[in-house]
Amino acid sequence: MKEEFDAAATEETLGEHLREYRPIYKRWWFWAALIPLLLLVALVIYRIPAVAEQQRTAETVAFIESQRITLDDVMGTYLPPHPDPSAANATIEGIDVNQNGIRDDVELAIFERYPDEPKIRAAMLQYAMALQQELNLVINKSSWVAATQQIGRAFGCIYENVESESISDITSLKNEVEELVRNTQERNLRYLQLTQFQTTFSASELENCDVVF
Repeated sequence: MKEEFDAAATEETLGEHLREYRPIYKRWWFWAALIPLLLLVALVIYRIPAVAEQQRTAETVAFIESQRITLDDVMGTYLPPHPDPSAANATIEGIDVNQNGIRDDVELAIFERYPDEPKIRAAMLQYAMALQQELNLVINKSSWVAATQQIGRAFGCIYENVESESISDITSLKNEVEELVRNTQERNLRYLQLTQFQTTFSASELENCDVVF
């Protein structure tokens, strides 16, 4: 009888010890503490792409807004060599050996057409750079607004620098640059695709011309 009692007591004690030393993951408070932490981690992971996209947008907009042509660009101080036509038109970005934001084929064409008119060159080069930025850099609405504001400034510079009151003369120069920049099917298609980012915006408050004569 005593042995049976001792055995029962031992089993009861063992059961109590087992209940007392259950694995931590079987305790209710463990999950009560862990679930909020897991939700927080999941939220952070979910937000990583959005934060990265915001950072990318901010950097792109800042870069677009910082771009300016210089007097050296206007005077042809660092004119690039003529690029191979197939290489120049192989990509949307094209070739820009002197890294001034203007495609080399476009830059050289403007100099060839207006060798003795620096004010016209200044406006056209600025417009060409703005149009190329649009093709190269626009990724969303914010960057589209930044690029479009630069285009607006450059068009305003054409208007200011052309010594003519004829709207047709101004429009002709504008169209000339657009044809030089959007000179392939791929570039035209890219331009059309950017319409998905169109939105309302205000004009830039900066001066129109990067280089003033």
